[in-house]
Amino acid sequence: MCPVVSIVVKQNHEFTTSIASTSYDKLPGITVFKLCQIVYTFTDTVVEDFTLEKLLEYEQLNGEKTTLRKAFSAILNQSEHDGDPGYVHMVLETARIILDEMNLGPASVKCLMLKNLADKGVLSREKIESEYGKPVWGLIEGIHKIERLDTKKYSTNTENFIGLLLTLSDDIRVLLIRLGMRLYDMRHISEYSPEKQNIITGETQALYIPIAHRLGLYKIKNELEDRFMRFTDPQTYALIEYKLQESKSDRDQYTADFIKPIEKQLIENGFDCELKSRVKSIPSIRRKMLTQKVDFEKVYDLFAIRVILNRTIENDAADCWKIYSLITDIYTPNPRRLRDWISFPKSTGYESLHTTVIGPEGRWVEVQVRTRRMDEIAEKGFAAHWKYKSGSTAQTRDAFYADIRDLLEKPLKALQETPISREKKALYSDEIFIFTPKGDLKRLKSGYSVLDFAFEIHSEVGSTCTGAIVNGKMVPLKHILQNGDMVKIMTSKAQKPNPGWLEIVKSPRNLARIKHALKMEAYKEADFGKEIIKNKVIQLGYEFADPLVNKLAAYFGCENIMELYQRFGEGKADLSKIKKALSEPDPGIAAAAVKEETFPDRISGMMAGKEDFVIIDPKIKSLHYQYARCCGPVPGNLIFAFVSVSQGIKIHKTTCTNAHQMITRYPYRVLEARWKEMT
Repeated sequence: MCPVVSIVVKQNHEFTTSIASTSYDKLPGITVFKLCQIVYTFTDTVVEDFTLEKLLEYEQLNGEKTTLRKAFSAILNQSEHDGDPGYVHMVLETARIILDEMNLGPASVKCLMLKNLADKGVLSREKIESEYGKPVWGLIEGIHKIERLDTKKYSTNTENFIGLLLTLSDDIRVLLIRLGMRLYDMRHISEYSPEKQNIITGETQALYIPIAHRLGLYKIKNELEDRFMRFTDPQTYALIEYKLQESKSDRDQYTADFIKPIEKQLIENGFDCELKSRVKSIPSIRRKMLTQKVDFEKVYDLFAIRVILNRTIENDAADCWKIYSLITDIYTPNPRRLRDWISFPKSTGYESLHTTVIGPEGRWVEVQVRTRRMDEIAEKGFAAHWKYKSGSTAQTRDAFYADIRDLLEKPLKALQETPISREKKALYSDEIFIFTPKGDLKRLKSGYSVLDFAFEIHSEVGSTCTGAIVNGKMVPLKHILQNGDMVKIMTSKAQKPNPGWLEIVKSPRNLARIKHALKMEAYKEADFGKEIIKNKVIQLGYEFADPLVNKLAAYFGCENIMELYQRFGEGKADLSKIKKALSEPDPGIAAAAVKEETFPDRISGMMAGKEDFVIIDPKIKSLHYQYARCCGPVPGNLIFAFVSVSQGIKIHKTTCTNAHQMITRYPYRVLEARWKEMT
């Protein structure tokens, strides 16, 4: 057995305890010294001298240099007072990130410079707005909202947390600045305490990497992913990085040899194309090794060749297939690895032909064929793995993200985000995100009240809701919730729905719930009242039937039968008046000496076909009836149907242990049931 090697890593210019260990036999061709060098390379922080004057050279900041110098002077004074020169470095580095990689403007840089001063109360809102502009305070306030979020439960509420971060501010720059700050954190992760490192890396993986991906910030997304893996799995990262470096010259030569005959064929056939070669990122390679359960050397598509047709013509799909045909004439394709997203584009709008071919030396190579138009769509985020699932809204969001992509790729003298902010505001105007006291995040429609939120939690919570504590303050049921609110619902067993609630709730589903609750409350004694009336009618020698009940409802001035039952159930009607009501002449109701049927009589009557009946088809799962669990009827059994109050029609065997009680006590709820004859 090979001895175990511990790798000691230099962080903050000092050697720390070992962070990884492995055996020699797992490091083919790599010496321990070489591996330590690789690990050191990406964990040691290199601080580059970056000054305010270098920052002010950016074209986006023209015309704002005086104000920026004033803001920078303020943070210099504060950092000297606090003894924290690192904050100045963070501001400058993060400012460079948002200028270089996001093309943001002076307002965003001022926000970075002044946020800490606002946090400490050194500068008031009024002073910032008057001296630096209201938009700057708006950005600072937006960053504060994000920083105040309790993200402890992001692992179980990831999608909702992402949605909240995307919607918390109307100004998209807030999220972009926050992404820049998080990128700075990941570049300097070794400078934080272990507890802070866990928080930063956890949030980065669950929230910020997906957000960067969805916004089309692929460069930032890839770096965050890369740095996350570097920190959390340095041993694997170092091993893959070494193997990539070791194979680079061979790979470059192989790519040139692979492309050469393709280029020749394309030119000879009159195609104007650009051919690109790219190596997958280390995290991507690692994912493929895990999903395919293979070693590095056996990863199918370690690198890919992309063929981009420059001409924009009507038959671009046909030309892509012609190019595919030329390539597969040269290299044998793997038919299982063909992906035709031109004939059948993805729902995101992505179009491309993907195939994997056997290149020289029997090596697999992925080849992608697309037009320039298709490539632009893919690069603008339409081909993101994540997508919204709401029809036209998804298209609107994709267009918004594409606008962001364009914005980031085109340098501007002064960023104008106002139209994008309006678009974003409209985009998310229909939804908000609410925190529960336990830190869970719930998605809600904009304009919904405390009562709506209570019903969204559970019908019982909604029915007993008396109000809520929102952000520490008691509010009534009708209070309209805002994005990011922390809400604790207050309940009482004595509380019941009332008609006024119908004016408070906005959700159609909650309206239906309240109406149902009010109806159930209004007729809660109806069953009891029905039994009282039925027994009295039979006692008087009449048959208990609908015409008779309708006559009673009219006599007692009730709008419907349920109101009649409820009134007698509550004891609000005089039972002795039933005799008088029935004694009045009515040709539809005839008195008879009614003998209550016995159970055997009732069963024999049903089997003789004297009753209305229900046809039961065992091949069809019906929404109108269910098989009773108490007896489990199957085709061939003698059966009957029982109409329950709350669960609809139940099918029972006639020999069911509950049959006697149901048929004798509630004969008016019993129907004959027959199995459908099978041919």
